Amino acid sequence: MHATPLKLTIAAAAVITLAACSSGGGDTAGSGDSEGGSLVFASYGSAYQDAQNEAFLDPWAEEAGVTVQNDGPTSYAKIQQMVEAGNPSWDVVDTEPYFPVANCGTLVEELDLDNIDVSKFPEGTVSDCSIPIAQYSTVLIYNTETYAGADAPATPADFFDLERFPGKRMVPNWAGGGALEFALLADGVAPEDLYPLDTERAYAKLDTIRDSLEFWNTSSESQQAMEDGSTDMILAWSGRGYEAERNGAAIAAAWDQNLLAWASLSIIKGTPHLEAAQSFIEYAAQAEPQARFAELQPYSPANSDAEPELDELQQKWDVSKSEIQEQSVITDVEWWAENSADAEEEWTSWATS
Repeated sequence: MHATPLKLTIAAAAVITLAACSSGGGDTAGSGDSEGGSLVFASYGSAYQDAQNEAFLDPWAEEAGVTVQNDGPTSYAKIQQMVEAGNPSWDVVDTEPYFPVANCGTLVEELDLDNIDVSKFPEGTVSDCSIPIAQYSTVLIYNTETYAGADAPATPADFFDLERFPGKRMVPNWAGGGALEFALLADGVAPEDLYPLDTERAYAKLDTIRDSLEFWNTSSESQQAMEDGSTDMILAWSGRGYEAERNGAAIAAAWDQNLLAWASLSIIKGTPHLEAAQSFIEYAAQAEPQARFAELQPYSPANSDAEPELDELQQKWDVSKSEIQEQSVITDVEWWAENSADAEEEWTSWATS
């Protein structure tokens, strides 16, 4: 099955600065002499990071002659601390797309895009400091043993309807996790009017379910909650939904107004292994490893030349399908890049109050 890449049409996504397009890239692991040395890769753990190793890191490391170590989960506070200390212990990191845009040249390095054909990626997904490796959605996922058939939740508004759908809810425990957008959509804000976010209105909506609301801090926690049935509805990443259902979780997704974004790779500012990190970025941008990753995890490739072969369950959670993308709301990366610090401070104050 060919995973069609997301076509970003909204202006906010398009304003991310793009570096000059090049037709380079080819079939090599990257330019320069990267033989020998080491690289520390940080990501989100579990099967997701295992798949990244199999699709990207292992074949690149064998070809480049580099020893790879894994760490995580991704922590923006940790990145800031290690960069400010002048002693980064991570080299390449997987982040949400707004982080490298907000911190380009300060916490993450500018990339050399001469050997990456950026024309193969959806407009707005490549920045001066990051390349996309996969598309994903934050989506409402519900327990099918709690809700079924016509009585199952189907919209963001249903997530906030405690009368029709009583039960425990879970959301990501940070501002950029999607709960703010989801609250506004549930409160009647049209997708085209979503940004700039009216956070006061979003928190007022979230307060209506606060007594039934819990938080997940890592994607592994979200998956565990789905698998053990400890939550009735959850806002979680599509890939974790796939993993949970593959492991036997009784769940289903309500795709209406799912929040579409992408995973980005960046190089930590001040890494002593810059050449190896650049080589890895160039390799991960290619179609073949991105197709391999999509076959291991239900995240759609960002490179338009990638053609993964997906099984039935993977196709069920494949956010590149037209019927899913037609219902998607695209995350405004530029807004988050400009407002993430204030938004996270506001979230922490609300979540701990």
